[in-house]
Formats: sequence, C-alpha cells, structure tokens
Amino acid sequence: MIRRFKKVLAMGAVVGLLIAQGQLPGFAAAAKLDCSPVTEKSDNLPRTIAIGTNPAGTGAHALGSGLAAVASKATSVSGKVQPYNGPNAWMPLLDNGELEFGIINILDSYMAATGTGNYKKAYHSIRVAQGGVFPFTAGLLVRDKSEIKQVSDLKGKRMAWDFGGHAINQTWQNAMLEIGGLKASDVVQVRFSNLNDGVRAVAEGKVDSSISALGIGLVEEVNAMELIRFISLPNTEQANKVLARYGAGIVKSDPTAGVKGDTHVIGYPLELVSSTKVSEKTVYTMVKAWWDNLAELQTLHPLFKKWTKEHQALTNFTVPYHPGAIKFYKEVGVWTAKQEARSKEICS
Repeated sequence: MIRRFKKVLAMGAVVGLLIAQGQLPGFAAAAKLDCSPVTEKSDNLPRTIAIGTNPAGTGAHALGSGLAAVASKATSVSGKVQPYNGPNAWMPLLDNGELEFGIINILDSYMAATGTGNYKKAYHSIRVAQGGVFPFTAGLLVRDKSEIKQVSDLKGKRMAWDFGGHAINQTWQNAMLEIGGLKASDVVQVRFSNLNDGVRAVAEGKVDSSISALGIGLVEEVNAMELIRFISLPNTEQANKVLARYGAGIVKSDPTAGVKGDTHVIGYPLELVSSTKVSEKTVYTMVKAWWDNLAELQTLHPLFKKWTKEHQALTNFTVPYHPGAIKFYKEVGVWTAKQEARSKEICS
C-alpha cells in the first residue's frame, strides 16, 4: 500500500511538471487554472445530491452508487447517481450546478478545468473533493481465443474507437498503442458513441479489441457472453516513460475477470470532484460522511478497497481542492503544509 501511495504521488508530480512545460499531449504550457472561491454560500444542506458517472456497469458508476447509498444513510441528504456517456457529457451540468459531484480521472479533470486536451471549453468551477481510487486500472481487451497476444498484434485489426462523451478513453487507448509501437493509423477504427457498446462489441465479434477498465461489472457481463482476456502491456522503462506523459504507469493487475496469469495494465488516480457552485457545508458534510463510513463503502464494491484514507488529500493534485473538503481534511489532520504549498503553486 505504501509503495502504491508513493507511486500516485510521483504520477501527480509528473503530471504537474509536464503540464507546466507544455509536454502533455493537447496542452499548452502553463494552462491557466481558475482558483476563484465558492459562489454558493448557503448554510442549508440540499435535499438531494447528484453524482455524475459513466454508464451502469463501469467502475465510476459503481463508485458513485456506493457514495450515493452511504450519503443517503449517513446524512439527511438523499444521494442519487446520474449516469452519462462520460465526463465530457456531464461536465457542463457540474459547471452549471445541476450536479454536485462527479467521478473523473486526474488527467481528465485537469483538461476540463483548463479547456485543454479533450475539452474545447474550460470548466473553471471544478474542484477536487476526494483523491478517490488508486490505482484505477485499464487495459486492452480481446477475445480469449484470439491470437492477439501483445499490443503489436493489433496492427490491421478492428478497434473500438472514439467513445463519444467519454473521450479520455481514446486518449488512454492511444497511449497503450504507442507503448506497443503502433499509431492510430495502424488499426481499423470502428467508432462507438460510448465505452460500453465498444466493450460489448469485442465479445460479439464486431471488433477485435477495446479499452476497458478492470474489475467492473461490464467486463463480467461480456466475459459471460464470450471469454475475454486483457493483453499484458510491456512493463518497460520506455513504456512507463510514455505513460508518465499522461499521469499513468504500468501496474500488475489483481486477479479479476479477463486476467490470465501475470498481466500488466495501466494505473492512474480516479477522483471525486465537485464545483464552486456547491456550498462549503455540503461538501464538508458529504466528505465527512464518506470518510467516517469508509468501512461500509468498502463492503459495497471491490474498487472501494483502493479508496483509502491516505489517498484522499493528495499533495500533487492538478485541480484545486474544494474549501469544504479542505476544512474537513484539516480537522482530521491530513491537510498539511504540503497541501497548502501545492495549492499556492497551482493557483499562482
């Protein structure tokens, strides 16, 4: 666990450094972050909160469902999950106050905050509430009976592509192709409007491969349709050098559906975000409830085993933390001078 925590800090540091140097794909150097204060000042808790996630069957949806259930049980606020194709679809709703929270990875949240990468518009209101899961893992899925054994075998094969409102999946998929020595033009691109349809298409034989997260209901579903397998990615210095540009790294997968023997995949942080349109009291109350009831959360889905207290107040975040979250983390002693220094650094 300590080793993984050090790795997430290192990934965050790399992301911040490369952003500042303009070396992340799709980023201008030192893209501007808006660190304006919260605009919602109410001391009254809302009757409900909505958490934006990916579609049912995904890791983000499982996490959002667990958080909503515990919020409803532990507070006077009713939590609900709002599934969308991905963060590109729900980000405008978080920005205008229709959603209170959302599940998103660390690279995607920075893109959204600065209007870079997969976002044409900057959503300045986004704020981190919890550091979330590390490592959240993803890989390239094929049918188990396929002769595709490594990334380079995908040359000339059909790959699920684009993913509509969840564009970051294409970013990760391109990175995995790159570490296998392939370019986008080396595969046959079959476009899908969402990730779930692309993953199901592998089992249905409509495509040969797709990106997918590991340990999620969707993978169990397609594995029941047709045995599937994750390709083991090259665990090399060069592969990690490429992935570091995206804030990710090569990790060894835990045993789960689609993992056949020792399998290396990519790992990166998955955060819970809120916005400046949500009051300090609301975020404080929710973060406290989830912190105090972590043991219950960890019974709801295996991904919550990676949702540990030491990951919630990170020191190398790339988007500002919400002041309601900061207030709570100070009370429990995990928001220190390191986090304060990081806040000043990214907001300067």
